Amino acid sequence: MIVNSKVRDYVHEALNRGVPEPSVVGILRARGWPEKDVYVAIAAHHEQTIGLSIPPRTGSETPAKDAFFYLLIFSTLATWTIGLGELAFDLIDRWLADTLFATPYSQGYEVYNTAAAMASVLVAFPIYLLVSRSVLRDERSHPEKLGSPVRKWLTYMALVIAAGILIGDLITSLTYFLRGEITSRFLAKALVVLIISSGVFFYYFGGLRKSDASDIEPSPRRDAWMAGISGAVVLGMVLAGFFSIGLPRTQRSLRADRRRIQDLYQLSLKINGLWNSDGHQLPGHLADVSDVPMVDPISRVAYEYHVAEPGRYQLCATFVLNSGKNEAGSGSIMWSHPAGHYCFSLDAANSPDNPYMYTPD
Repeated sequence: MIVNSKVRDYVHEALNRGVPEPSVVGILRARGWPEKDVYVAIAAHHEQTIGLSIPPRTGSETPAKDAFFYLLIFSTLATWTIGLGELAFDLIDRWLADTLFATPYSQGYEVYNTAAAMASVLVAFPIYLLVSRSVLRDERSHPEKLGSPVRKWLTYMALVIAAGILIGDLITSLTYFLRGEITSRFLAKALVVLIISSGVFFYYFGGLRKSDASDIEPSPRRDAWMAGISGAVVLGMVLAGFFSIGLPRTQRSLRADRRRIQDLYQLSLKINGLWNSDGHQLPGHLADVSDVPMVDPISRVAYEYHVAEPGRYQLCATFVLNSGKNEAGSGSIMWSHPAGHYCFSLDAANSPDNPYMYTPD
């Protein structure tokens, strides 16, 4: 490392004349020289005096690299803990359902939100564990890094964010409680927020207190326990999420069935309009109906249309699952269906019920 010649000469003469190192450092710092430059000059003096080079620290991270890893840890921590909380909230809404707050339109959102929360946890949590393991291993090899200003600043920032999330979630939970949600839902959601935020505070604030102590000593046992507990909680919640919404294949089948119901509903609206505008005559074929889907979105097989009697007709499609598994389709009994091929008997004189199906993109 390059040493400033003026600092080097002063340090060399001062130490040779018996001036203590702390005094040399204090004098030069008072004159505006960076402490790092002073210690580099002191190191060069010792190398020259004893004739041995100071061994370089292999694998040492720069502050910028340390900052990158800590930022990655805390960003993934925020991602998976927020996702875990949202997943827990969605499951509580399903398991402790309140009919006053349930709407047909919200059911599509619930599946969407659950899937998004699970994706956040499944992506962010493994990255968090891998990066944390790498950083902890480096801290055990170099315990002085526990007192790094970069680590402390970013950890305190993460604790501030965690405190904000805790306060915000508690406000949200209390808002729903004041709006009339049942007490069990409120208590369950408040407990979820308390457990997650307390775990973050316990682990990271405890680590900061230990690094502030005079004897800096990493604690692998504490880290292993925290990783094991959080991993078990995440695994259990993800499995509960899959149990709640089903596997991706099931969700695709449900989405396809919702699309089929929406297509048939649009067809029935058109037929109802033609009946009212064409002298109460039903169209002879679906080819007489325009601007609506005519074929199954997956198989591309045309939907069936049969005229049953004057004013009555049938629309048929093949479904993968029965409508009882499709919560978004429970808004109208008219559109209930079993799995397999099924025909809906409809009356052209009456407007069809809206199936209340909304599928977020």
